[in-house]
Amino acid sequence: MVTYSVAGKTSSYSFWLYRSFWKLVDWLYPPQCAGCGKFGVRWCDDCQNKILEIQQPYCFKCGIPTKGEKICANCATIEPAYDAIRAYALYEEPLRSALHRLKYHRDIALADIFTTHLIKLFNQMAWEVDWITAVPLGVVRLKERGYNQAALLAYPLSLAIRVPYHGKLLKRVRETASQVKLSVQDRQANVAGAFSANSDLVAGKNVLVIDDVTTTGSTLNACANALKTAGAYHIYGLTLARAIHQN
Repeated sequence: MVTYSVAGKTSSYSFWLYRSFWKLVDWLYPPQCAGCGKFGVRWCDDCQNKILEIQQPYCFKCGIPTKGEKICANCATIEPAYDAIRAYALYEEPLRSALHRLKYHRDIALADIFTTHLIKLFNQMAWEVDWITAVPLGVVRLKERGYNQAALLAYPLSLAIRVPYHGKLLKRVRETASQVKLSVQDRQANVAGAFSANSDLVAGKNVLVIDDVTTTGSTLNACANALKTAGAYHIYGLTLARAIHQN
């Protein structure tokens, strides 16, 4: 298989084709930067330089920035069902506006740009995974939006790191309210039991779950609970951004 280098590792020819497709789209329909509106690029260097990448120290479980603790107080009190989750950057401007464009305004080409950051982040981890999947949307929200933004990030990541993607490892079995204005406890209750997993596919496997933003980790933890119930071995999570929740 023909490969090329992405973030220090080799990537599949399929990923090269995927990226080439979006370059062709940009040539035919010149974009504007999702952060500042600069003409001719989807994401400019100035906006990229404003991103606040998450660096150590952070909690080795949930990935939230800490003051030096290896495990944050929340994870020390109640251990999450997942093995670890990591986020690329803080959910601050201009990344926040760009993710809103991806999520709510059908600017799906941004997934091509932002997946490269997830590739870099994954390559920093020593995770062995058998499957990649995305946090599923409910039926109502999927019909309203027309696509799952987490899946738009997960699929090209799978092409790049050559780990198979499966969109039906997880299923949302009930609709949930928006998490935006909920407290930590309400977030946990909102997504508790909201997912199920395909035991025929995940039993004994290591699964990487992708989402766009995590705040308290409640959604990824609910996904991990479903995967563990179905027999999955190790569960990891990657998100593009981390919002710091204020109680």
